[in-house]
Amino acid sequence: MKIAVMNYSGSVGKTIISSYLLYPRMAGAKFFAIETINMSAADLGVDEVMSLTGDNFGQLVEEIVFEDNAIVDIGASNVERFLSTMTKYEGAIDEFDKYLIPVTPDDKAWQESIKTALALSAAGVPKSKIVLLPNRIKSTPQEDIASVYEWAKDSKKASIHKDAAVFESEIYEYLAYHKISFEELLAEDPETFKAKAKTWCGALRLPVITCNASTPAEETRDSNSWRSSISLSCVK
Repeated sequence: MKIAVMNYSGSVGKTIISSYLLYPRMAGAKFFAIETINMSAADLGVDEVMSLTGDNFGQLVEEIVFEDNAIVDIGASNVERFLSTMTKYEGAIDEFDKYLIPVTPDDKAWQESIKTALALSAAGVPKSKIVLLPNRIKSTPQEDIASVYEWAKDSKKASIHKDAAVFESEIYEYLAYHKISFEELLAEDPETFKAKAKTWCGALRLPVITCNASTPAEETRDSNSWRSSISLSCVK
């Protein structure tokens, strides 16, 4: 499986989704970061990230052909150049199994997400390969980004699953701040977690008096539900 994660809009969670959602689930995947400005997966604790600039898309095409599993995290400033380069190489656009577009509720962001899907469609990518992923959802995806669901249904240019979404959570900022993976977090004992959480709250420069960090009981730490039951809150 080869996945390109992209969006014309910045700050929609491309790198966090690539690092914390995709990478742990794609055994042996090679990670490519195409970014010239913002953080890359290497800043989030992912090992062996191949970092390229927008001028090296030819090299990316050569590298990606030999990989069975790959994640390509494309920074917003490089999307246009990526599409331009990929269409110059015969068959290059078909090297990817999915083009993942994170979509957040912000008006400008979801509009840019649709623009990204349209650009992929114009480049010859079929609907089945263009996937819109709701991100930073606070209530339900259908409520928070209703216009995107409506557009996908009417245009038939991209797919979006009603049950697939990433909900708003402070834990992603926590992981990014400490540059650790979910697996490393799960391995921490509760006291270490609480100490790191206090450091994280202080880094936010909030007028913090106490920082509440709760973890589930030890007997539940091995269950998948533990990932979603971590609670972080900085209290004034």
